[in-house]
Amino acid sequence: MMLMPARRITSTPAPTSWSQLPHGEWLQAELSKALAPSCAKVFGYHFARVGQLAKALELPDLRVQHEFSAALTAGADIQTDLEYWPFAEGVLDAVMMIGQLEFERDPHQVLRELSRSLIADGHLILASFNPFSPAVLTGFWPSNTKKAPWRGRYFSKARINDWLALLNFEIIDSGYVAPTMMFAKTNSPSVGLGHIARYLPQVGSMYYIVARKREFPLTVVRHKQRAKPRVNALPVANRVK
Repeated sequence: MMLMPARRITSTPAPTSWSQLPHGEWLQAELSKALAPSCAKVFGYHFARVGQLAKALELPDLRVQHEFSAALTAGADIQTDLEYWPFAEGVLDAVMMIGQLEFERDPHQVLRELSRSLIADGHLILASFNPFSPAVLTGFWPSNTKKAPWRGRYFSKARINDWLALLNFEIIDSGYVAPTMMFAKTNSPSVGLGHIARYLPQVGSMYYIVARKREFPLTVVRHKQRAKPRVNALPVANRVK
């Protein structure tokens, strides 16, 4: 199957709050619960929350001294274009991006920039909307095509894993969360899908990936010198036969 190019001409506005999404508070709680065990293992000095959804996600067990948000839209601690990440190489201990990559013009470049700013063994936490979820069908409704999250460009978890592998990331945890059709008018967010998700987790409306940046040092391989042939120093005439 031919994959569409990830790069687009222009970016698309990403959601600026969980309330913009159908059952957004429930989605936020489900994702927070899924990421809690992995985030409890993240520690260090500097933690960047990329995008407005990441800024609002609650992570009570996170052990990082300094947190800040970064996004192109107003309201973030640092307002920046994610393709031109304003951080030096190897200065961040962890980066979290939620529901943002699928709205970027060049997601490859964004991931490269985030990777560049991470220290060795730093954590990258990603969460995106699942293109194989039944919630995608809701986006075909004419009134939903230009709403969040359906106006974004969906990427599968396997495709993101391939991109991260090229950047020398090791996947340490991943999964699917929040099975829902994203019908705003339903009382129960997971109606009809909660039971199915127990046996087929891929119906979750979102997936998450927790990865660590690995740097493999180059080891100098020393070539062994060939052993010189032993030459008898005695003249041929004086050798004992």
